[in-house]
Amino acid sequence: MPDMIMAVSVVAAGLWTSPTAVRDIDAPALAHPVRVREWLAAQGPVERKDLWGRLDSQVLLGDLVQVDEVADGWARVVVPSQPTHKDPRGYPGWIPLAQLAEPAAETGRSVVVTSAVTDLRDAPDGAIMLADVGFATVLPLAEEVPGWVRVALPGGGTGWIAAADVDGYRAGVAFDRNDLVEAGRQFVGLMYLAGGAHGLMLDCSGLLHLIFRRYGHVYPRDANDAVRQGEPVAVEDVEFGDLLYFAKPDTGFVYHCGVCTGMPSMLHVSQTDWACLDEPMTDVRRGHLVGGRRIPLPGAVPSHEAAPPAEASQLDPA
Repeated sequence: MPDMIMAVSVVAAGLWTSPTAVRDIDAPALAHPVRVREWLAAQGPVERKDLWGRLDSQVLLGDLVQVDEVADGWARVVVPSQPTHKDPRGYPGWIPLAQLAEPAAETGRSVVVTSAVTDLRDAPDGAIMLADVGFATVLPLAEEVPGWVRVALPGGGTGWIAAADVDGYRAGVAFDRNDLVEAGRQFVGLMYLAGGAHGLMLDCSGLLHLIFRRYGHVYPRDANDAVRQGEPVAVEDVEFGDLLYFAKPDTGFVYHCGVCTGMPSMLHVSQTDWACLDEPMTDVRRGHLVGGRRIPLPGAVPSHEAAPPAEASQLDPA
């Protein structure tokens, strides 16, 4: 199985730093199917803060991973769709082997989920097969009927999703600043989760990563990598829809990101506030703002453009 390409077969597989990083409270996130809402309901700020150094990211239903090693029911993988300085092949981490399967059959067309979450059913208006399929999940399109689409699934088989919750997917679709902001605003009020990259759980860079993915653009997973993409914009020239990046004054390490919604306001997922917010920046944030990047961004991110590795001590919460 090592060096094989497999696909995530649950709505959100955690990309854990090691098999020993998981806690007893994480059992619902390790199941198949995952019990997303049960896992989230059991975690307040203390438990979510404890995920730092344990959960680096999440990988969505149908996403491909390269398996490097299998040990004790876990797979050590890299995720090509999540560029990072940590590995030129993609984001590294560990996923329970039970959450992986053979990739879905390609059909030549795909759809992308545009709502925060939707349900996968066994027939139009049928029973739920998988609940909470997340925003920006991409699956092969097998059939269309009025009001519904049938998609191919990892491991074989198909399921149905309401047509109102998806859009046709193409790589590198053009989109503007309003698209970026409106896609992000549907998450206002969502509680912060370290490593979150799913429609029910996000961190600051997870939000931007998923918005760009929804429009077919491959965008780095972490803020300190993403800050090198696009066109630089000076602080005094930042406009609505520009991406904003924040750095520690003493180290220059980029630790946070968001979207300008009209200076001095921004849309971001803040650990400090434990929520996705669209509101004026605090004085501290404004003091840490180092500039912006302007969209649209390229649909592919060369690995040599990733930022240099950060020291563990620099990985401060946003």
